[in-house]
Amino acid sequence: MKHDVCALADLSDDGLHEVEAGDIKILLARDGDQVLATGARCTHKGAPLKNGTRIGNRVICPWHHACFDLTNGDHTEPPGQGCLSSFETAVVDGRVIVELPEAASEHRPEVAPAERKAGGTRIFAIVGAGAAAVGCAQELVRQGFDGRIVMISEEGEPPYDRTALSKTYLQGKTSDDDLSLLGSDGLAAIGVEHITETVERIDAANRTIHFAGKIGPDKGLVYDRCFAAPGSDAVVLPLDNTDLPNVLTLRSHEDAAAVRKAGETAQEIVIVGAGFIGMEAAAALVQSGKTVTVVAQEALPFAGKWGEEVAGQIVGQHREKGVTIKTSTGISAIEANRGDLCAVHLSSGEEVPADLVLLAVGAKPRLSIFGTEAAAAGGVEVAPDLSVDASLFAGGDVAKFPLNGRGYSARIEHWRVAEQHGRHAAKAMLGDTTPFAGVPFFWSAQYGPIHYVGHAADFDECHIAGDLAAGSYTAFYIKDGKVIAALGRGKADVTADLHGLMILSDPAPAKTSLEAVDWQPKELL
Repeated sequence: MKHDVCALADLSDDGLHEVEAGDIKILLARDGDQVLATGARCTHKGAPLKNGTRIGNRVICPWHHACFDLTNGDHTEPPGQGCLSSFETAVVDGRVIVELPEAASEHRPEVAPAERKAGGTRIFAIVGAGAAAVGCAQELVRQGFDGRIVMISEEGEPPYDRTALSKTYLQGKTSDDDLSLLGSDGLAAIGVEHITETVERIDAANRTIHFAGKIGPDKGLVYDRCFAAPGSDAVVLPLDNTDLPNVLTLRSHEDAAAVRKAGETAQEIVIVGAGFIGMEAAAALVQSGKTVTVVAQEALPFAGKWGEEVAGQIVGQHREKGVTIKTSTGISAIEANRGDLCAVHLSSGEEVPADLVLLAVGAKPRLSIFGTEAAAAGGVEVAPDLSVDASLFAGGDVAKFPLNGRGYSARIEHWRVAEQHGRHAAKAMLGDTTPFAGVPFFWSAQYGPIHYVGHAADFDECHIAGDLAAGSYTAFYIKDGKVIAALGRGKADVTADLHGLMILSDPAPAKTSLEAVDWQPKELL
């Protein structure tokens, strides 16, 4: 059916416009005398793409920076699952006509099962089942790989959204079923074998993955190419009573389910650690009416990463919401009374009552499978194409990769970066030697979104544009005269526009260029 949706003159040359035809929301983007039409909402969390950042005929989602090609709806950068549907358009007598097929929808699958080719003899193994692994498997199918794709992970369940665990899942806003990325049979539908095994080590010289506790012919898997993204484990403190029922960590779905169940009856919750997991959990639990105390070794959490002004705003908001934050201290003991958790003792000498303790003191990348050298180095050194050698590639938490345009390598534990790695590694496994050039981005949820684009190992200065006290600002991190990262909150958050600039022209634009446009990167797109 054809729908007359608007006048061509109503569409700006470089804008994004949302219209409705029947019950379908459609995004329109003018391209000269033509009009591009796709689904209007992001396939990740449903953000309205009309509020996104347009770069030519691409759009960056305003919420979590997924990227889409407006010419065909393809999902080109994570996060999320699924592409936008693309619709035929015509301009007739100055009016924009959009043609919708029968049973039209805003979205289409990331990879259609019909795209899967078969008949090849090569075996491509994927170690892990997180964002990187899923991205790699889908990209292999998309690129036409016709051999076996074998995904190996310790967790028996299908891949799920780890980012929700410390946010909406703890609040009960995301269900167990909602966590699934592909559904129970999503991998099988595109011809990916998912086996549950613990990988003991990868013998790169002999292209063999060895499974823990296995002997005989099933002790491992010989591969032609392997992408390893095993992720991380939660760090556990070397204290007595960490095995008590209500002393928990938060890394896996199983962990989060245990925390959520314990939180149903617990009232006095102590969170040890003031990183992203700890502070996100604090925000989620205090908003559920719990008494929450955070124990932080730092004098000001996040100050080392984002500077004192930004850290002060974020930590101050936690305190305003009712979270008690004990700084410059740790815990010296976990106390039990007749087998039940009752309190934690701080290194400062203070005692804090507790009926639930969440240990959020960091994550340890699973490096032992790569051998002692990687474990000692704290990461797997990879080449610009993410290769360890000609047949082995690594990504996600474990990979120390060359950061595009920066002249140094970094290990970045971000969900979106992991999926970027997976997609890139798939192409590299098939022979593409193009260097990885993805722009790092991550988000946090602490009474509202926190967006961080780029990467700042350190910085010379921080310029804040907007109203810091009101929580509506963008903080630009500057090193050697270059803007290398930015953090945004509220209505004055322009990180998506800066992201677009980093993709389009320079991963580290000059400070002077941003100053010249009053710190509005959209003016440079």
